[in-house]
Amino acid sequence: MARAAFINFPAHGHTNPSLPLVSELVRRGEQVTYYSFDEFRPGIERTGAVFRSYQPAFSFDHAHVDENQVRLAATLLEATQPIVNFIAPQIVAEKPDYIIYDSLCLWGKYIAHVLGLPSVCSITTFALNRRVTSSTASQTINLIRMSLNAGSYMPRLRAAGQRLQRAYGLSKPGVLDVFSNSAMLNLVYTSAYFQPFASSFPESFKFVGPSLSNGSESEAPAFPELGEAPLIYISLGTVFNEQAGFYRMCFEALSGLKQPVVLSVGSKTDIATLGNIPKNFVVRNIVPQLQVLRRSVLFVTHGGMNSVNEALYYGVPLIVIPQAADQGWVAQRVAELGAGKTLMKARLSAPVCEPPRRPFLPIPLFGRQAHE
Repeated sequence: MARAAFINFPAHGHTNPSLPLVSELVRRGEQVTYYSFDEFRPGIERTGAVFRSYQPAFSFDHAHVDENQVRLAATLLEATQPIVNFIAPQIVAEKPDYIIYDSLCLWGKYIAHVLGLPSVCSITTFALNRRVTSSTASQTINLIRMSLNAGSYMPRLRAAGQRLQRAYGLSKPGVLDVFSNSAMLNLVYTSAYFQPFASSFPESFKFVGPSLSNGSESEAPAFPELGEAPLIYISLGTVFNEQAGFYRMCFEALSGLKQPVVLSVGSKTDIATLGNIPKNFVVRNIVPQLQVLRRSVLFVTHGGMNSVNEALYYGVPLIVIPQAADQGWVAQRVAELGAGKTLMKARLSAPVCEPPRRPFLPIPLFGRQAHE
């Protein structure tokens, strides 16, 4: 029986895929101590892990993440040393045999280095390297634009990197290093087929497929008032979802269909402010996504990696409207492989839709339907 410290990034998209892994480790007799925010404690403790909180050493609002990745990188670099100072003594007292850390948790990499422990990186997005990040002109231009708009965050990023280099003796981290902190073993929650340029990564990267769990969802059927009709499902995820104009555009575009539409608007949107809801729409702040996807014929999504993985697992065609972060790469890969189409949010309009004759290209890239 070994002991592990799991050092994760406090956000739904980074927490949810890790829970099945932790459950399996616990089932096999491992003792896992899991570091996150209090908000995620119930789900973490259901796995059998012991919860530990970052707070108050790390104050981060995961519901309002900066869309500018350079500013976000500077924020995370500045948070790294205080987090290490806060949790490292606790980890030493726990005496773990190895460290698992999320790819955004540079502090996890430093703790493993300082303590001389084997390390595993949990990667909930695409694995990133120079080949991936420079693969499209639009993403390169976007990174340049973010750098130009980062203002005082660029010198802050450099200064924080220099402090970390002096403190821990590792090379000075840059923007890419903040988002891709490789370890001795790297678990990527997608398939090698879906991962761009998978062959450019060393053997230490294991593409293990999507990590899905029903543990937090009710067993009661979702939306029984809709009967057995297949659905169109729309969601922009848990972070970049304050998009009232987009939701009204969906009303305009899809209100003429007989097809039921389930729209998840997130916890930050007041549904009452959206105006008249068409009769074929069900609008909720939060929905049981896996249940809804099982009966969906189309998923309109922001392109978050977890949402796309879940849709691909159930063979649901996608329309991807990337909002920020890695979603542009995910959208491009979906389109390249014929699993869906990509739309740019700045160019959206709401023409009247006709009922689809058949879903387009529901190609099962992996998961349940890939084996049926």
